[in-house]
Order: sequence, then structure tokens, then C-alpha cells
Amino acid sequence: MLMCMCMLNRRVHVLFDNQLWTMLAGLAEAKKTSVAKLVRDAVKTTYVKDAQLEERRKIIEEIERIRPHLKGKLDYKAMINYGRK
Repeated sequence: MLMCMCMLNRRVHVLFDNQLWTMLAGLAEAKKTSVAKLVRDAVKTTYVKDAQLEERRKIIEEIERIRPHLKGKLDYKAMINYGRK
């Protein structure tokens, strides 16, 4: 079993209306976790993955930009050296 022992060192105060709080509390109880963990997971899913996808999109665009200049066989050594810049 993998356990992450990371320190949480920032606090945020978030207000929910009763209906949303009841829904989150019920979901947390069903998943045997806390509302705070649900919120952290939602933030990671929404914003961290978006940032990762944006970074991947930029990388793909860069590959597509330089790739048409390659003719014939791919020069992997040149591509590796370019990536190290």
C-alpha cells in the first residue's frame, strides 16, 4: 500500500451554502474521507491537470513546428540535444 506523508502547510477558509455542504459531507462519508480531501482532489483535477495538458499542448506544437524541417531518417541525437536546451 502506497502512503503519501506530505505536509499541508496552507489554510483556506471556504464558505458553502447548506445544500452544497450537505452534499459534500454525504459524499465524504460515503467515500470514507474528509470534505477537505474532496476539495483538494477537485482542485487538483480541475487546475493541475489543466496546467499539465496546456504544457503538453505547447510541447506538441513545438515538435510539430520543428518536425517539418526533418527530411528522411530522424536524427535522434540532434533531437535529444535540442531537447536539452
